[in-house]
Amino acid sequence: MSIPQTFPVLDLSIHLLNDYSTWLLEKAHQGVGIHVITLNAEMTMMAEENPALAAAIKSADLVVPDGAGIVLHLRLRGVKHPRCPGIELAASLLERIGESSLANSVCFYGGSPGVTATAAQAWQQRVPNLSIMTQHGYLNPDEERAWKQTLQNKQPRIIYVGLGVPRQELWIQQNRYLCPNSIWIGVGGSFDIWAGNKSRAPKWLRDNNLEWSYRLYQEPWRWKRMLSLPKFFWRSLSSLK
Repeated sequence: MSIPQTFPVLDLSIHLLNDYSTWLLEKAHQGVGIHVITLNAEMTMMAEENPALAAAIKSADLVVPDGAGIVLHLRLRGVKHPRCPGIELAASLLERIGESSLANSVCFYGGSPGVTATAAQAWQQRVPNLSIMTQHGYLNPDEERAWKQTLQNKQPRIIYVGLGVPRQELWIQQNRYLCPNSIWIGVGGSFDIWAGNKSRAPKWLRDNNLEWSYRLYQEPWRWKRMLSLPKFFWRSLSSLK
């Protein structure tokens, strides 16, 4: 499969592909290391204030259009491209990995104690061939050093990191050398959803690019972060030529 075409999103870029999951599966079987970032408007605005995050996004091997704001940005510039929610990309890849020789080479890292293990159990019931190593994200320095050594020893080929933005993106950028031939994806709160602790927005909200409103309903403390959405929209409009 060809190298993905890039398209600018303010000071960043995303990659345009018809099938991200197939591209990643191909790279996984080839043993090509890939850092995947699922970009939305909130992360784009965060990157303007956080040079380290901006650098991580720019150095990523695959940046997918996760958020509705990114898709709108493209449409304003004549590019019709579907949204690719990170949780759906991660799930699609797991389903397909479960039918392949890489089914025993998956890792979940992050989340609260117990959550990641529960999420892995749910996936193993859904896709019996999967074997998933897990580690929660609340580690002291000694425990984190031991975990990094475990990663280096085990070399899982598919690694999902759920530490929240921007911590997970920075952690992957700093530590992907431990497993240089792996697919690394920051999955945010996906472990909580897979574990059954939280739910996704109803399909009609997702289909109408309103999933952000459901997240705000579930987590009203996020309202300050949600102010980045109108800011992104204004920046997107003002950058039109």
